[in-house]
Amino acid sequence: MSLYPKWLLALAGANLLSVLLSVFYLFGGVQPLGTSENGLIRFFLFLTTQLLWLAPIVCFFGALRAHDYRHPLLAASIALFGLLILALSIWLLI
Repeated sequence: MSLYPKWLLALAGANLLSVLLSVFYLFGGVQPLGTSENGLIRFFLFLTTQLLWLAPIVCFFGALRAHDYRHPLLAASIALFGLLILALSIWLLI
């Protein structure tokens, strides 16, 4: 991890907190986006709900990859976007 600056690791590393939220979304039976009678809509609501905890993890690795390609501003914006999704998923749980 010495390849990355500490500010990027701190900014992107906070996105990994969504792993702790995965328990609530996978096994907690939470439906923050609601439910539907239609099976297809219910499936898409389930996928969207799972993206609430999976997207910040993808943003963590995306930020590190963007820094590997010498784009520090893009890496910081991807990490901030992941933090925004993380904040949204925490807010929807409460």
